[in-house]
Amino acid sequence: MLKYVTLAAALAFATPVMAHSDSKFTKGPNGGHIVDAGGGSQHLELTASGHELTLYVSDAGEKPVNTAGGRAEAQVLVSGKKHTITLAPAGGNIMQGQGEFVAKKGMRVILKTQNVGGASHQVRLTPLN
Repeated sequence: MLKYVTLAAALAFATPVMAHSDSKFTKGPNGGHIVDAGGGSQHLELTASGHELTLYVSDAGEKPVNTAGGRAEAQVLVSGKKHTITLAPAGGNIMQGQGEFVAKKGMRVILKTQNVGGASHQVRLTPLN
């Protein structure tokens, strides 16, 4: 019985750490925050400038993933305000969207993709850290 309690406690404490392992800031080739999505099947890199978000999508081998037919929605938290931004395919592996926010260091984004390269994911990013 003690074995099961110890195992349950270990898993309870380990799960939150594993769930945030992709939240560390890693700079992508376009200068934004890049994270693994879907266990690494896709890499999502988000950049922000002015009123615009740009998403770059690649596969596990860093090859571009065509975003045609996909969509994405970003919940942007900046300066204590939340903004919802829709990103649309902008050619090749790029998706873009604009909104009523001004990008700045410390902004946080929850990004949900749907049918982008045949997959859907949700990730958290900090594009200007």
